[in-house]
Amino acid sequence: MSAMPEPAQRLAPAARWAWRLSWAGGCVVAMVVLAMAGRGLPGSWQTAGMIVLAVALLAGTPLVPELRWRRWRWEVREHEIDLQRGIIVVRRTLIPMARVQHVETERGLIGQALGLATVEIHTAAGSHEIPLLTDFDAGMLRSRIAELARTDDG
Repeated sequence: MSAMPEPAQRLAPAARWAWRLSWAGGCVVAMVVLAMAGRGLPGSWQTAGMIVLAVALLAGTPLVPELRWRRWRWEVREHEIDLQRGIIVVRRTLIPMARVQHVETERGLIGQALGLATVEIHTAAGSHEIPLLTDFDAGMLRSRIAELARTDDG
């Protein structure tokens, strides 16, 4: 039995910008919270926290989304959906098409601004997503998975 090849499809290039905005926003919020709530901490602890958050903001904003985008792969085949993701630990998930109950698209605030949508695949065991595809690609993928899931019973 030969190993299945890695999935070949990538997320939309604009996914990097969505993740950059999300990462930078999280860092800024954490800095504000630390500035407001950290007054009870010794000054050196608050300063150290601010330095760590500043490094995360300046280094992580360009680096983490790029690595995340480079590792994210997906592919829809006749009998399964193959997902691969992760920065340090790479996770691979195979979803049998026969287990797909329904599929939908979702557009968050950042996704709407960038013309991106996430495809959510639901099974009895839970849900999985293929994030940040172009709106067109997400709609086409949703339709394709729905069609394959319907015909997989035969």
